[in-house]
Formats: sequence, structure tokens, C-alpha cells
Amino acid sequence: MGWNTTVVVMNDALNEIENDPDFGRKLKHAVNSLFVRSGPIDVAAGVMTGAARAIETHQSDMTSLLAVGGNCAARLHMSLGWTQCDPEEQLRLLREWADASGYRLVKKPTAPVREEETTDAA
Repeated sequence: MGWNTTVVVMNDALNEIENDPDFGRKLKHAVNSLFVRSGPIDVAAGVMTGAARAIETHQSDMTSLLAVGGNCAARLHMSLGWTQCDPEEQLRLLREWADASGYRLVKKPTAPVREEETTDAA
């Protein structure tokens, strides 16, 4: 129920965030701005202009597949479903993303055990 928002926090700015009494208000403003503006929104704290970055927001009945790195993140795929902690659901989401990108996700074949490997272990 409700909405979820992805925020990247710059660990180097944690002291500034802790000491900025307006950080919560600034974060709220950035998150609310995501509804009308696409793309990441920097959130300042103290002297750090980019202490955090609001990335995306989505309805909580959806799952957002993201790539995170380099002080930013990008939404790769969005899907209906909220059981992303389930490994089968994670695989479904990954397959959907691959399909939407024009790829097919296939499992690697398991390597056959050679006879010499089984006799060495005995």
C-alpha cells in the first residue's frame, strides 16, 4: 500500500545529513518532485550539495529493477509484483527485463561429471 522511493545516500555525507535539521524536509521535497519530473534529484545536506539522490518512485504493488553505482541508479524494469524477496520472483523479474530488452535468459547447462573426477574423490 502506498508508494516506494529509491534514494542513494552518499556515505561520505552522513555527518552532514545527521547535522542538517532541514534534510528531512529537503528529501521530502525531492521525493515529491519525482512525481512531476523524471530523472534523479540531488538532495543537499550542510555543505554537501549531493548528500543524497532521489532516483525513482513507484506504487508499492510494483517492483522496480535497478542498477546502482557511481552515486546514481537507473531503473531497468518495472513489473507488477511485491514478493521480490522470493528467489523465484527475482528470476521472473530478471526474465521479464531480458525479454523486454530483446534477450532470452537461459540457464547454463550443468557440466557432466567426468569419470576420473568421481574416482579421485573416492
